Amino acid sequence: MNSPVLQAIPAFRLRPPADGSASAEVVDANNVVVGQVDAAGGAYRGRVGTDAGPRRTDAPRAAEDVGVFHIALHATADAEHQPYSSVSEARSALSPIPLQRQEIVDSAARAYFFHALRQPHVAAILDGLEAIVREHDASGTRGGCLRVVRLLDQVREPARALLSDAAGDEREWMAFPLARLLAFTELATARLGATASKPPSDLDGPFPAPHAADQALATAFRTYRDVQAGTRALSSLPDGTLHALAVLDAAAAQLPSGPCAKNRANCRAAASALDELATAARSVEASVPDTAPEVRALAQELSAIATDTSARLGSTALLLEDAGRHGSVRTILSALQDAELGPETDGGTRSVRVDDTETGPIQYTENGRWTGPGITDPYHSPEGAAAALINTFRDRQATARTRA
Repeated sequence: MNSPVLQAIPAFRLRPPADGSASAEVVDANNVVVGQVDAAGGAYRGRVGTDAGPRRTDAPRAAEDVGVFHIALHATADAEHQPYSSVSEARSALSPIPLQRQEIVDSAARAYFFHALRQPHVAAILDGLEAIVREHDASGTRGGCLRVVRLLDQVREPARALLSDAAGDEREWMAFPLARLLAFTELATARLGATASKPPSDLDGPFPAPHAADQALATAFRTYRDVQAGTRALSSLPDGTLHALAVLDAAAAQLPSGPCAKNRANCRAAASALDELATAARSVEASVPDTAPEVRALAQELSAIATDTSARLGSTALLLEDAGRHGSVRTILSALQDAELGPETDGGTRSVRVDDTETGPIQYTENGRWTGPGITDPYHSPEGAAAALINTFRDRQATARTRA
């Protein structure tokens, strides 16, 4: 019997109802039944146990509601722990999460009446969603992705607690809005964690545009402010921690206040300031007492974001060194869009593949440059060297087509 895959949640399939049955089954990737879709009065509702989704006009949409409940109650399957293909895809996946705020507020008003916004779990969820809004651009570095994961936990934990505690009329109103919020956050958490481990090309190496560097720097500064706020909330701190915090404040004061990637000098100055900030953050992490694990975690987060951003600014400076030889940074990045630049091996090489053809590899030289087949004047950046090989390959293809 045909069991179509659900478009919005591919890990689940809708199994049509058996003869004489009004309910279809929703199964997971292992063919295990996770819920049902009931049909009545020309409408469909997804159901998992006693929880039911809203009335839908078609069965696949109701089946997706079953998938939402299942993810909310049991987390995501391993198959859904795939990295995002780009920063823009990650941000698009995060965008629906703050949009759940109004539904949570409206449903809480029906469930808890005038006390809705004072309900502790509801208040914590709304605070967490506000933090996600502020960090919309944070996923531009690997450390930033992990920062968003931490903030998503501040939404997931109270949402999961409220879903567990709610009963009766409260659960009837809150179950599906909470489940949908949890499904979004569970999927984003799993995929952002995978993205930080296996970053796409625009999350590693040089920044694709100056504003992306500025966004990453702003994320580092917001994280520094969080460290400040965390330490202010403590009643007392050892002298060693106070000294480390003073060094951290001095390092943060050296961060650029304007664009940080307009030219090579800007990139290198900002990278140096971020290195100082990362070093100071590690000192704070090491000196914070065991009674303040939250501050230690924030300092570690700051160190990771500052380190990632510094490395990317350093790569951007090298890319700018090569821009003149190719015409512009955009020309280099455009050449790389239709190719695959592999990771660096222990031997200092990186593959450069166009379609199924290896046009490289490129090789890191003893004087800190990058070269490859046919390159007589090595490039400062791996991207510059790879673009040269790609352009040569494309030119040969064009010549072959003309002769044919």
